[in-house]
Amino acid sequence: MNKKKQRIAPDKIHLTGIRILKSHFEVDTSTMDESSAIHSFQTGLKSESGHNLDDNYQLFSLFVKIQGLDADEKLIGVNAEYHIDFHYFIDNLGDFITKDDKSEEFLLGSDLGATLAGISYSTCRGIILDRTQTTDFNGLILPVINPLKLIEEDTFTEMSNDKGLKST
Repeated sequence: MNKKKQRIAPDKIHLTGIRILKSHFEVDTSTMDESSAIHSFQTGLKSESGHNLDDNYQLFSLFVKIQGLDADEKLIGVNAEYHIDFHYFIDNLGDFITKDDKSEEFLLGSDLGATLAGISYSTCRGIILDRTQTTDFNGLILPVINPLKLIEEDTFTEMSNDKGLKST
């Protein structure tokens, strides 16, 4: 099913709710010595989405892992993990959904997907900045990214949750 490409109308996108489902900060003192300071950090990101066409509802879920690194780019045992859901009402959501004839799946157009990813990630950056103010991250500012990368790549799953966190 082909539809004429629609332009994004920002006034038709309504962020109706934000729900922080996971906000976890951890310091593993067994691997961190007194002189270890966070010199830089690495992040893992993943997104998931779902929609209800009847209600013009779109869910965008964002998963973020953050690992502190020392000056030698080694993990120092300071980690954070977030799962934040963003709830949207989109007046014309049906204009951006297509049905794949082969798989019978409904697909969200990349223009709207990237727009929602951008809004959600930008909002998430502010939430994480605020939540890390009083931690060893001292108000961590996530990097600016291409929103299309966020919906196309999963760097979250590659990062381990073990105490011996691997560097990616």
